[in-house]
Amino acid sequence: MPANFGMKFSRERLPLKSGGVFDFDAVSEDTSIVATISTSGSKTSSGKHAVGKILKLRSDMLFLTLVEAKRRVIVLTQPDMLDQCQKEFAGGRVPKEIEFVWAQIPAELNERLIASRLKASTESSGPIVLDT
Repeated sequence: MPANFGMKFSRERLPLKSGGVFDFDAVSEDTSIVATISTSGSKTSSGKHAVGKILKLRSDMLFLTLVEAKRRVIVLTQPDMLDQCQKEFAGGRVPKEIEFVWAQIPAELNERLIASRLKASTESSGPIVLDT
């Protein structure tokens, strides 16, 4: 993010216009840019539309609209989720002040992320059994 936006970022708890607070993943040192980060893809491990993951992003959008900032950004690490979010934006289902940006993560980290998702998926739904 420093390379793209020209300043340092850190995780910060910020006040919301509604009176509460929220922990944002990335806040610029001058607090003009506030971001959340998602490593989720747009499909579940079984290939279905990831409704829960989209709902999490919608929750993040709500908090981004409730914070004072010049720019409100959702950073996505998965290209398929970026495509899905851009479709939602184009369809008028995202507040206009929300920006989506893609952050390419290193291949090794992406492999670990995929392995972690697969492990979490099998823990929550049981092992995948293939018919032979």
